[in-house]
Amino acid sequence: LGYYAYLPARFIYGDRSLEFHWFDTVFNRHYDNHLFANPSENFMVKFAGKHINKYYPGQSFLQTPFFGLAHFAAIVFHYPVDGFSFPYQLGVALAAIFYALVGLFFCSQLLLSVFNNRFTAVLLPLVLFFGSNLFTYTIFNGCYSHVYSFCFISLTFYTSYLFFNSPHHKLRYLLLVLICSAVVATVRPLNVILLAGTLYFFKPFQLKELVLQKENKLVILGLISLICLVVIYSLNIIYIQTHSFFINTYVGESFYVKNWIHILDNLVGFQYGMLWYTPLLFISLASVFFTVRHPKLLFLIIPLIAVIFIYSFWWYWNIVSRVLVDSTTLLALLLGQVILYFKSKKSYRAALIAILLCVPFFQLKAYQLRKGILDNNYTYCKYYVANFFTLHSVNVFPVNPRTVLEKEEYFQDFEQMNTQFSRKRTFEGQKAALLDERNEFACTTSYPVPLFMNREGFKKIKASFWIYPTKEVDNIHFIFTFVRKDSVLAYIPFYIKEDNLRRYRWEYKEFGLDMPEVVKGGDILKIYFWNPEHKNEAFIDNLKQEFFLTNGLDEITLN
Repeated sequence: LGYYAYLPARFIYGDRSLEFHWFDTVFNRHYDNHLFANPSENFMVKFAGKHINKYYPGQSFLQTPFFGLAHFAAIVFHYPVDGFSFPYQLGVALAAIFYALVGLFFCSQLLLSVFNNRFTAVLLPLVLFFGSNLFTYTIFNGCYSHVYSFCFISLTFYTSYLFFNSPHHKLRYLLLVLICSAVVATVRPLNVILLAGTLYFFKPFQLKELVLQKENKLVILGLISLICLVVIYSLNIIYIQTHSFFINTYVGESFYVKNWIHILDNLVGFQYGMLWYTPLLFISLASVFFTVRHPKLLFLIIPLIAVIFIYSFWWYWNIVSRVLVDSTTLLALLLGQVILYFKSKKSYRAALIAILLCVPFFQLKAYQLRKGILDNNYTYCKYYVANFFTLHSVNVFPVNPRTVLEKEEYFQDFEQMNTQFSRKRTFEGQKAALLDERNEFACTTSYPVPLFMNREGFKKIKASFWIYPTKEVDNIHFIFTFVRKDSVLAYIPFYIKEDNLRRYRWEYKEFGLDMPEVVKGGDILKIYFWNPEHKNEAFIDNLKQEFFLTNGLDEITLN
């Protein structure tokens, strides 16, 4: 939202001071917003007494041609000319695909130049696109900055290669390097760390080569003008908002150097570690073992390691899997070294097969993440293994056992139940709770919230059960109600709808939440099932209620 919002602000709403007062009303015409009271809170932060857009403006510069085409299409085809109707959505999507293709093309050209092997030059960009989050952040999340950063990092590396290796046009190539580097910095400033990797191509040259070679003056003038345009566009937007040219606009977002464990989580953790989700990247990093023979590889590896470390210390620590999309070109060069190492060995074919298998593996895990089968924050080993091949929708609320400080649980198998039960279907034992035309409510139970939930930490509440729905049961409500004496503190419904019901079979489900702040230890949690449509039958068995106090090691929090 924030990356793109500069364009409608400038060209549709005349919001030259970039206050974005118009944003919430316009956005809500086209989208549902469930995260913030006002959608603009997604990107607006308080800075020096005013609210500013925290996102850097370089991406909006790159989206401008597509915004212009979308704006024209909206006028011609009578869509709302508001910056967010369908033509603008399509424009943003096509922009992401365009820049991904440009980045992949120049990545391929770079690999061909470096390795002089067309098979490698074609294979690796395709494998990295379909086998890593470059796919996700092009096709599904193209409005993020990562595919734009990838494209211009790829261009920076390719033009750097030409600058160091070409005997002609060195000034032209240097200006192209500067243009691409400027774009990288204006999209995501921290990515300039990755540009240090261009020293991998370094070859000594004399300064006189830059000035004595004949160059087309109009071309040079055009390139210098483009550099100025990129820099002025971005610095102008930053200055309008902050009255400063160089400022960190990510107000209140910090790095926590003590959180070393998150480095391992990002490498081999089951939350979103690359080993278990994008092993292709893990294979690329194996090139570190070749640095004894090829020390220049350190120019590629050290910037990558630096990025992994730095973002692992950030409050939003599992963003590493995303920012490595920006690094795809460096990873391609490292993966090329891995293939080159195996090329002269008998295990070459096995190495290629392993690399190719990373593609369907990633696609499986990416699908599971999109569908909520796995959770990129809270997945742990047992949960990951149990759902390794799961493709259907599931209800899960994972709590990593390693983070649990205190736990209390209650179990109900309904064997002692005297009403609203059935012997017709049971998961275990002789009885199960019953929802049908006559039994609108079932499993009404009250639990005291444990006193340890008053201690410092993260408080989580989870209920799990087995359910067997029959035909026409397509809307069951599972209710959490927190009460204190005669006062209702919170009413939280969960919905088990038709698209998440697998009829005529027992299915395990979990629902949970972070404990509401108004609730304290000693209050009462009341849970029950409700069949509002009074249709047919649903059987419920082995209901477990759990309370957790955790240390928050896998939480994403600003605190």
